Amino acid sequence: MIVFILFATMLTAIAAGLIVIPLIRPLRTQMPPAHWAALLACVVLVGGSAGLYMKFSNWSWRRNPGVDSPQSPIEQIIDHLDAHPKDLDGWLKLGKSYVILQEYPLAVRAFRHADHLVGGRSAPALIGEAEAMILIHDSSLDGQAGALIERALAIDPDSPKALFFGAAEAMRRGDLPLAKARFSKLLAMNPPPDVQIVLKREIAAINAKLAGKKPASAVKAPKPVRG
Repeated sequence: MIVFILFATMLTAIAAGLIVIPLIRPLRTQMPPAHWAALLACVVLVGGSAGLYMKFSNWSWRRNPGVDSPQSPIEQIIDHLDAHPKDLDGWLKLGKSYVILQEYPLAVRAFRHADHLVGGRSAPALIGEAEAMILIHDSSLDGQAGALIERALAIDPDSPKALFFGAAEAMRRGDLPLAKARFSKLLAMNPPPDVQIVLKREIAAINAKLAGKKPASAVKAPKPVRG
């Protein structure tokens, strides 16, 4: 828009010059140069063209993007972080927002930055990063994602989400006693009834395996929980 305005201003100046210069140039006749007419023509041409454009243009000249125009929540978070780059909660909110938008690589970066702010001691950031990595590859807790969950549990052993993912990771690598201990600890926290049903089923399946029996249900790694 700025380039257009500059170009339009240049054309207006050229047009004004074509009209004004003949009016102020000394004439060979007895008539004096028309200075006032030249000034009036210049004002009418420049001011009138600007006024007509502002009248009939569909551009909102009064809109201030920083004040009047609405911003999306994620834009508000980014603006806040520009002013407060060390806000841990802000970076966690940014990561969660990117997960909702399915921008998983950006979510990984936001959660990783949040963790770096506190020297690698943020359990929510580690869990969020692990979830985003799982969603990127549409896979289980293999590799780095599982390692992040273990780090989160070392920081916050009572994190429900970390316990849930950590139990699934323990089952993946065949550590059934540890998986049972984590599921049991999570069950003792009195989660919602539907979650209790899942936990009791998984614990029963682990008990059956430990007893050398065929499990009542196939145990699957949980999918990431968004939000």
